[in-house]
Amino acid sequence: MFKIAKKISILFFAGIFLISSAEANWITKKSDKSKETIKKEKKEKSEWIKLKKKQIKKNKEDYKKKEKNISKAVKSYITKKTKKDKFLEITSLPKSQIYFTAYAGDGRIFYGYINDDKESEKINFQGGSIYKISKGKGYIQHNKAICNIATERGIIANNIIGFVSGECSDKTKFTGQYSQKSGSGSAETEQKIKINFNFAENLKISKTQLAKLNKKDKEVSQSFVRSLPSVSKKKITLNPKGKYYALLIGNSNYNDNGWDDLVSPVNDITAIKSVLDKSYKFEKIIMVKDGTKKEIFQAFQDLSKLTTTNDFVLIYYSGHGMVKAKQAYWIPKDGSLEWGNGDWININELNIFLTEIKAHHLALMVDSCYVGGKFKGVNILDLKNNKDRSIVNKKFKDYLDLRSRSVLSSGSLGQVSDTAPNSNNSIFALSFLNMLNIYEREANPLNMRTIAFNLENAFAGNYNQKPYYYHPDAWKHLGGDFIFIPKKNLE
Repeated sequence: MFKIAKKISILFFAGIFLISSAEANWITKKSDKSKETIKKEKKEKSEWIKLKKKQIKKNKEDYKKKEKNISKAVKSYITKKTKKDKFLEITSLPKSQIYFTAYAGDGRIFYGYINDDKESEKINFQGGSIYKISKGKGYIQHNKAICNIATERGIIANNIIGFVSGECSDKTKFTGQYSQKSGSGSAETEQKIKINFNFAENLKISKTQLAKLNKKDKEVSQSFVRSLPSVSKKKITLNPKGKYYALLIGNSNYNDNGWDDLVSPVNDITAIKSVLDKSYKFEKIIMVKDGTKKEIFQAFQDLSKLTTTNDFVLIYYSGHGMVKAKQAYWIPKDGSLEWGNGDWININELNIFLTEIKAHHLALMVDSCYVGGKFKGVNILDLKNNKDRSIVNKKFKDYLDLRSRSVLSSGSLGQVSDTAPNSNNSIFALSFLNMLNIYEREANPLNMRTIAFNLENAFAGNYNQKPYYYHPDAWKHLGGDFIFIPKKNLE
């Protein structure tokens, strides 16, 4: 699951923007290395991959051993899939015997319910009897996955000890133990992510527990974003004159042509589309998953036919790239491992497409390694009072009115992992998604300068990767800024 990315410098911006040789120096970092250094890095990467694969294999083997303790009755239930399942908010849970909430080590929040399986055997306990198995449903709040949950009880030292297991629609599997006396327990996923459970007979208690978990999640989220008010006294409203469009390109699966397959790109663009569809008003989002050279070119042609000079256009790319003789390329799904077959995408070719895209604002985001550039952090206001919000409101209206051309890319001086720990997304994408969700929840527009500022904070301490934000001179940036406007902030 956690393969190392071989996302070597996408770097298409250098050629696209035809910027000065001084600004373009960062695209040559790979070619500046000696053969011995490159050979050493490849060896180190190969060894790291082997260790990672070995650890993943061991984790799966360890989990399979734990699965053997799950009874056939529980196993048959949690693996059962049905199209009738619907995602339920906690306020819509049916009346049940037991409710639960849970918090996973990767930040995911679970809640749900269970009821006795009256067809299961009964076990004697303190002069009475209880059903051995309970079954129910769980829901993962952030990604709206649905889980089959089951518990199995046993009596140890005159105490009820239970085992909780589940499988979810996002392929999460977990099993663990709980104490009915304390009403709490913990389980572990196949990837060794810990999930802490709290059980309650009262839905009101579970709602309170969920509120605490959401508060905890918000506090963790704000490690990436400076504090924002929980309640906005004066809403910032904006009225863009044009429409919003996006082109999201993610290449994960390559045609057995020598390039390593990647985990995060397709997952990233799928998650980004989901957030934009739900919370931001985009007229059309074009998706290219595992695109060939022809399919990527066609997507740019389709985009250029849709937009006008009043519109706002976002382009996001994640996948392999390469630099050859100081010339940068994207590597499409069908790209050869070696240069010279005409199946790599030269960024100068992309420049032709990009100049034909009619837009008032054009923002490009690239998630890659071995990239650099000029970056200056931009402070943001905490928006704690109406005065601050009025200033931002006026500033954002200026940003909307003025022409904007900007680039935000993740950069690196060395190898970085394809995915963030305990995730199928990259750190760059996770941070971006986190900001989109937080600003929508707080009803605040989010501009690219703020995204760049907070991405730098998200990568603080990561000496292998640093994001860069700049305005290419050749594109005639006139002081505007691309703004993501939550639907609730539209006039």
